[in-house]
Amino acid sequence: MFTILDFEFNQAFSMNNCKDMVNPKCRFEIIQIGAVKVDDNYDIIDEFNILIKPNIYPTIHPFVEKITGFTDKDFKYKPYFPEAFKKFRRFLGDDTVLGTWGYSDIRALFRNLTYYNIATEPMIIEYVDIQKMATQHLKYSKGGAIGLKNAVEAFEIEIDRPFHHAQDDAYYTAKVLKEIAPEKLPVRIFNSSHLKPKKIQENRIQAIKCRRSKSNRTRKSK
Repeated sequence: MFTILDFEFNQAFSMNNCKDMVNPKCRFEIIQIGAVKVDDNYDIIDEFNILIKPNIYPTIHPFVEKITGFTDKDFKYKPYFPEAFKKFRRFLGDDTVLGTWGYSDIRALFRNLTYYNIATEPMIIEYVDIQKMATQHLKYSKGGAIGLKNAVEAFEIEIDRPFHHAQDDAYYTAKVLKEIAPEKLPVRIFNSSHLKPKKIQENRIQAIKCRRSKSNRTRKSK
């Protein structure tokens, strides 16, 4: 068996002021884990879904609400990440290799695990980048890696679920993998010790936006 996972994220947002709320230890907080298990023929045999109450960024970002349809009310009685991840681990079982749509989910998982001290550095994760496989299989060259919906449409997979929900995106990722049907999975290695700290530029960008916004309000009031 093989587990394919997907996440939905929340990020920093403040309606009341222009203060940058980004936490450099975890820029994207996991608020939904979705996963499917596939057998040796890449057929789906089990599914997992859990919503996670945001803790780092308690207010759902407007963009996240727009694309997922989730609101603050949806998370009111949901577990926080540590408890939710325990449930996911039970679903994962003995599977040690994870299938994902791209590399970013693996990196974000590491950030969330270390933020809550569930895992410590260095951390090694074996994963299969199904997005990369689909991009190569379809010989897609429009702007780099192919998006999940475009891949689903290219393979003429039936669209019977919405996109931008972790469980459903994991489902579609499995369907794409079934179409590719590789004889052997190209396993990649994520090594957290290879990550380089990135300077967060949002502080300067947000400050510029705030100054402009305040300047515009001042001009309008005159």
